[in-house]
Amino acid sequence: MRRLTLLLALACSLPAFADNDPPPVSIPAKGDATVELLGAWRLAPQHTFLSEQDRDGLDPQHNAFQPAGILSLGFAPDAEFHVTIDVGYATDSWKLTTGTAGASMVTLLLGADTPILVTKYFTLYGGGGLGYSLNTFSYQSGSTESNSSAGFLRVGARIRLTRRIALVVEDRYVVSNALWPALNSNVNVGGNLLSVGILVHFFSPDDAGHPQMPEGHSQF
Repeated sequence: MRRLTLLLALACSLPAFADNDPPPVSIPAKGDATVELLGAWRLAPQHTFLSEQDRDGLDPQHNAFQPAGILSLGFAPDAEFHVTIDVGYATDSWKLTTGTAGASMVTLLLGADTPILVTKYFTLYGGGGLGYSLNTFSYQSGSTESNSSAGFLRVGARIRLTRRIALVVEDRYVVSNALWPALNSNVNVGGNLLSVGILVHFFSPDDAGHPQMPEGHSQF
């Protein structure tokens, strides 16, 4: 009887211990600034462009997977809201019967994301944004700038490595098309980017050394 009473008391005390555990903190936390560097494989189907070059007898050859990179600077004013400014760079190329055609794209995107699932070890997130793509097309020793608007959606995971560093795995889809006047065709300068990289987040109010209001003073 005494053992049964002891077991019942222990079972009743477990929820109390669980309630005292701090909730998991999202990555980034409220008040964090962020710096993120991602390397990506870009999948950019060019069905319209290739069919138009076939029509003109240029026999286009294209590798759908191309390299890309993203630098993202952000801030989390709230644990549920993270805003970013993303600068991306990508290249593309096509082999035609008349020579090699190439493209380079610099994207400037204003984005936001929010946590979908937060655990002690990782944060799943989703978001999107809008921006601009600065495109340069090169063909037969000449180059042309043809810029376009862009929109994107993203989903990913930030996996905690240390208190302030996380591994990032992200998939984003960018919608953007630009006219290439020299070839009289539209080019997909967006595409699907599967990326991996590192996120550094810092300056949350709980950090030691972060500026704090003196005691007795109110914050505005």
